[in-house]
Amino acid sequence: MKKLLASLMALSMVFAVTGCSESSDSSSESKAEAKTTTTTTAAPAVESKADTTTTTAAPEESVADTTTSAGDTTSTGDEAKGTYENNVYTSDLYSFKIDSKKWAMQESAGVDVMFTYADAGDDAELESASINVISMSNDLLNGLTASDYADQIKQTYNSMDGYTVTNDKEDKFAGKDAYIVDVTGEIGSQKVLLNQIITSDNGNLVVITYGASENAYSKLSDEFKTVLDSFELK
Repeated sequence: MKKLLASLMALSMVFAVTGCSESSDSSSESKAEAKTTTTTTAAPAVESKADTTTTTAAPEESVADTTTSAGDTTSTGDEAKGTYENNVYTSDLYSFKIDSKKWAMQESAGVDVMFTYADAGDDAELESASINVISMSNDLLNGLTASDYADQIKQTYNSMDGYTVTNDKEDKFAGKDAYIVDVTGEIGSQKVLLNQIITSDNGNLVVITYGASENAYSKLSDEFKTVLDSFELK
């Protein structure tokens, strides 16, 4: 459950980025064509997400095997080359605090960084909790906005059997305008809750995804809030 949820969260980001990246390539050819391409590329990305969800069980084993300690320095993702030291993860675009005694850092393809909950004790459900972050620079986005990305996320989840976007609103996060997308779904017999915070600053995009099984989510709401409240966007 823990590894499957973490992989799903990472994949939702990867396929949304795929749609945005393809649109960005087209926008460099012509601004008029870019708007058309953004619309037409969304469907292939969504279809790929739905197809891939059923085949992620085997690759996800690598997520669990790449736990690193708080003293390690890591470089993940294409845009934000981050470091994790003294319970602070820092990249060129953002930083946040996360307690290494409670959260284990993972490496996962397509995201800057991922953390899974490690202080579960005898409550195995808590191990389903994950937080990941992905970012893209303004140069790569070529004008695509946080709103465009939020639409891509919504299309992706709405295309998946058993998943529903339950909340979609504009808000503030770390002092910046943000889009909030909340999702419920099922993994096996478990109901899961996923949340995306999508924000941008000077054109740079930062997306935070966090979630857990329904029971674990309610138990860890304060833990999620502590991490989210520590975010600083540069």
